Amino acid sequence: MEITAAAIRALVDEADGPEPVTSVYLATDGAQLPRAADVEARLDGLLRQVRREADAWGPHADGVRADAETLSRWVRHEFDRGDTRGLALFASGGRLLERVESAREVRTLARVATTPYVVPLEALLGRHHHIALALVARDRARVFRYRLGRLEEHRELVAEVHGQHEQGGWAQARYQRTIEEEKLAHMKDVAERLRALHDEDPLDVVVVAGADAEVAEFTPLLHPYLKERVRPSGTRLSLRAGPGEVLAALDGVEQELVSERRSALLERLAAAQGSGAIAARGLRHVLEAANAKRIDTLFVVEGAGEAGFKSASGALARHEHEAAAYGEPVEPVADLLDEVIEEAVRSGAHIELFREPSRLDGHPVAALLRF
Repeated sequence: MEITAAAIRALVDEADGPEPVTSVYLATDGAQLPRAADVEARLDGLLRQVRREADAWGPHADGVRADAETLSRWVRHEFDRGDTRGLALFASGGRLLERVESAREVRTLARVATTPYVVPLEALLGRHHHIALALVARDRARVFRYRLGRLEEHRELVAEVHGQHEQGGWAQARYQRTIEEEKLAHMKDVAERLRALHDEDPLDVVVVAGADAEVAEFTPLLHPYLKERVRPSGTRLSLRAGPGEVLAALDGVEQELVSERRSALLERLAAAQGSGAIAARGLRHVLEAANAKRIDTLFVVEGAGEAGFKSASGALARHEHEAAAYGEPVEPVADLLDEVIEEAVRSGAHIELFREPSRLDGHPVAALLRF
């Protein structure tokens, strides 16, 4: 499964049935867990927790136990770690619903609930940018695609561009024009390769690196919708740069993009201070916005959950009598913030997760609202 907002919504919608869903997130970084047995031992600890919780699910207990067996079997017999540093697995009724293999690490945990636990996926999505890098020179180029910590290099482009000579006169002028025409054709080929990549899967950002003169000559040849995505960058990479060097450079670009986006959103939230019509702060006000389906952007501090209640109509509240006002019967929920995130996912809201409560002025949750 690709980590996209649409895929996460589809996962939540697919699991909308009577059976509980077992969600397992497993850190699999080979630097910390070099042997397959190390990964399996960590998984076994999570699945023991799942089996202990099974009895609480009454008539669905056997299904939860079957989930544990299904996930254990898949990791032991089908999982090929490669560059995967984070694994997410979802099962229900003994059937594997979905799997996510990420080059980004995830926090190891297991949850059994009525719906998939997608908060860690949302955290990964918050770092997601589809970036293309073009390393350009007069007679060759390298094109890379980067997404969520994974780097893919496309075929190196080498052009038949003649070298300089000192013949002089009309012959030299004709020869120089030939060189310039060949260089232009080469750069157009590279620009076309980037356009094809964008057509296959839209790019968020394009980074162009190389000698300043060649970068300046190449960039205007890009299609207009790619020129809009070119990011001014101090990235200095040679055509001989290794994968590790390229990956580190694009990791840095992505971190800059995440920081800029979050700063802009937090500025909007700060500007809305005191206006309940366009922003909500604190759990009570955000619950009201979620019940009214008005959340446009949700800000959540990870791990700041609180138990609460859900009404027969699906409305959320901190207290049982408040939920009952929306319709009975009322059921308890283990974590109101998880429920709010699920509602935000279903409604197509953007979600930003933070580790420090200070980012939200001490509140566990806040939101920008739809009018």
